[in-house]
Amino acid sequence: MVMTTPDDAAVIELAGLAAYVRLRLFGLVGGHVIDAPDLDAAHRMMTVASRVGEQQKELLAIGAAHGLEPVEFMGPFVGILDSFESRTASSTWWEGLLKGIVGHGVSSDLCRLLARGLPDDDAAAILAALTYDADAPERVTSVVREATDADPRLGARLALWGRRVVGESLSLCQELLVTRPGLGELARQAASSSDASVDAVAWVMSELTAEHSRRMDRMGLAA
Repeated sequence: MVMTTPDDAAVIELAGLAAYVRLRLFGLVGGHVIDAPDLDAAHRMMTVASRVGEQQKELLAIGAAHGLEPVEFMGPFVGILDSFESRTASSTWWEGLLKGIVGHGVSSDLCRLLARGLPDDDAAAILAALTYDADAPERVTSVVREATDADPRLGARLALWGRRVVGESLSLCQELLVTRPGLGELARQAASSSDASVDAVAWVMSELTAEHSRRMDRMGLAA
């Protein structure tokens, strides 16, 4: 049996969450290769899906270093996305793609924020695993940007859809911080490094909302 310290428990919980989200994101992005509108978009989806798979392996290695098999490591988070998925069922390829960019983008931002509450070495390991190649996000967001530039009506519909998805995403993040004490404590540690007087959950929500707005801007969509 591997003994864990409070710091070990925190990194295990956060890395396990990140690994599970990456597993689900791999399935979503990979599925979008099949019905992509053209070969260029399909190739971009494949490239990003491959990197997401690599990230998940890096996160699973953190669990392995603590003596945890993948299923044991990710198991506590099975089902956490079910409510989000049921409330954001997409009806078009474009809605599904934006759901991945926005919904899973917010969850990845959450993990990166919470990593600030870990000891430096643990934070560095998680942040390294969650870092894309420099141009990887552009491979996906540019697909949306090009399509909405060509079809303003699509852009208007996706902007509305993005607002719905981000609302559900932020609600899920808030629920995780409230119902999982370990994640809530990481939020408090991360927030205190910025401003000791700030409410941790409010700080996280503000940071996530700001990053979402920047992401939507890159796609030419109103947040």
